[in-house]
Amino acid sequence: MKTINCERLTVPLRFYWVLLSWLPLAPVMAADWQGTLSDGSHVEVDAATHRAWHRQGDRVEPLWDGVHQLQDGSVVIVRHGIVLPTQQMLETWMRSPEEKSRLATPACDDLVKQVCGEDNRCATSQPCGLAHQLRDMAEGKLDKGTDPAARVRTGDQCREALANPFFVRCD
Repeated sequence: MKTINCERLTVPLRFYWVLLSWLPLAPVMAADWQGTLSDGSHVEVDAATHRAWHRQGDRVEPLWDGVHQLQDGSVVIVRHGIVLPTQQMLETWMRSPEEKSRLATPACDDLVKQVCGEDNRCATSQPCGLAHQLRDMAEGKLDKGTDPAARVRTGDQCREALANPFFVRCD
């Protein structure tokens, strides 16, 4: 096996080399819960940390503390940035690995659209190439032997990459 001299890599490449090398060490995470607020914006709750995120269009920010009513009439309660889990959230987090792997790729699809552009005009950029690799890993295209839980972890990496400044929006 050939070793890679990291000293010759640029700083962003070195960072993502480390990020991708840590990927197999990421903890097993359950599927995140998602809901729609009464104003039409979306709420996502991380299964591992129970942190809540507010998504409106391309903007993602932490969901503020308080009681939030969903379109279906149910409520989500956030205290100190942490959600008090509802029965529906708990059921979502208990899904099988096959169901979880299907939920892993939407964040990766969002990442590819963001950094490659709707019309793929930034397809030759380094962030676009890495976004495609993450999406392929989440879909299990790179290694047919990958277990579904690893694909979920890769989907979580895509979600984190959406907020990373390296993955600049293709304008």
